[in-house]
Amino acid sequence: MTTKRFSRSLKIIVCAFLLLTLIPQALFSAEKTINIYFNGELLYFDNAQPVLKDGRTLVPFRKLFETLGFAVKWVDTGSLRQAIGTKDGLEIELTINDNNAKVNGKSILLDVPAQMIQDSTMVPLRFVSENSGYQVTFTDSSSASEIQIRSAGAADEAPAPAPNTDDVEPYVVKGRVVDTQGRPIQGAEVFADNQLLYNSNLNAVTDANGYYRIDLPLLATTWRMGGSHSVNSYKIDLTPEVDAAFAGNTGAIRNFTLQAETVYGELYLYIALDDFVKGYMENNVELTLTPIDSSMGGSGQVITKYGYNFPGGFGMNDVPLGKYKVTARYAPPGEKPLQMLVSVRNKGKYADSVEFEFSPLVPGIYQAEIEVKMP
Repeated sequence: MTTKRFSRSLKIIVCAFLLLTLIPQALFSAEKTINIYFNGELLYFDNAQPVLKDGRTLVPFRKLFETLGFAVKWVDTGSLRQAIGTKDGLEIELTINDNNAKVNGKSILLDVPAQMIQDSTMVPLRFVSENSGYQVTFTDSSSASEIQIRSAGAADEAPAPAPNTDDVEPYVVKGRVVDTQGRPIQGAEVFADNQLLYNSNLNAVTDANGYYRIDLPLLATTWRMGGSHSVNSYKIDLTPEVDAAFAGNTGAIRNFTLQAETVYGELYLYIALDDFVKGYMENNVELTLTPIDSSMGGSGQVITKYGYNFPGGFGMNDVPLGKYKVTARYAPPGEKPLQMLVSVRNKGKYADSVEFEFSPLVPGIYQAEIEVKMP
């Protein structure tokens, strides 16, 4: 090969290399991250990611509907494919590649229809959110777009995404406490537990937006987070979403979600010793619990059950916290039930019915004790 031909071939190879390396970089740099927050909490998408289509943000339908509290349904008849969400008397129906959506049967024209993108069903975020009673705000920068979906009650609040790992500060732990709907919890008690020195916790209380901040001393130690919050006189323990120790010099973000829609207590059932000696067995005792105050989110329905063994003892360990009236029957299978007398164990007289409520055994664990006897 001559020198001239070699030089020309080398130039072609170099040009091809530059095209192969620079074009993908240019395409990559043009991509922009889309961050979506629901009531301040960043949403994570497992597979398909949010995309911009003709100026509208499209997101995976199941993730959006379930985040907003909908039950989801996918209809595919071959010629018709629909994403449907229902909750509390509201139904939103989106048909793939059809600009006409329906809200409770009423047709509404869309700028961009629901569509399939790389085998994922994508729906317009703003349309679904705003027709579900939420407010949507959009901010844009050169590197990322941020979309806030907020409850109607938070419409006047300034958008405030929860802290993320980019906000970590040395010798500071901070975060947010919210309920399962993403609403901020004010007045929750949060503590940083020093793993080196016994009984040297640092404490903070969340503000009106659910945020807390604890400045840590300059100690070579690790910390672990915990907390609690009182709901209707019951103290509920808080566990951080990332329940791991961290070094003070690195700092950390530790967010909490208060699981307090329904909190359960342990009801222990005992049978009077004299009746036990006579052969009466507690597993044949049927209890009826009538709610007087189901303050921790119970259904308010009457509970009628036989006692059973659970890890802590015998009785029931799935009773929503609250105040109840209890009656009892001795009802072996196949025999005529007999009314029994009941009492709050070691605290009162026997009667046809008594009232009881749960009390803390240790923080976060509640119990009550009932004793029964034959008349």
